[in-house]
Amino acid sequence: MNKTLIALLAASAATLSLGAYADDDTMTHTDAGAAKAQAKADYKADKAQAKADYHANKAACERHTEGAAERACRHDAKAQAKVDKADAKLDYKQDKADIKSETK
Repeated sequence: MNKTLIALLAASAATLSLGAYADDDTMTHTDAGAAKAQAKADYKADKAQAKADYHANKAACERHTEGAAERACRHDAKAQAKVDKADAKLDYKQDKADIKSETK
């Protein structure tokens, strides 16, 4: 009888604690707004970094190559910048979707 009572109390405590934990998983609207602002700031920073990398790569091309090789190098630098910006945008959209799914 004692073992059964202890097992029943332990199961009840575990069930009640899991229910309380599940409610804490969601984000409030205030937290969501702050998270969205942070995601947007990260996106802008990633775009700025892509632009800075592009200018650095372009300058390196101009210093170290000439003619057709320089044009090809600049083209590659521009293509890489586009890829970096697209990655930043994809990350931003994913962050926004994650925030939306976690909000009450």
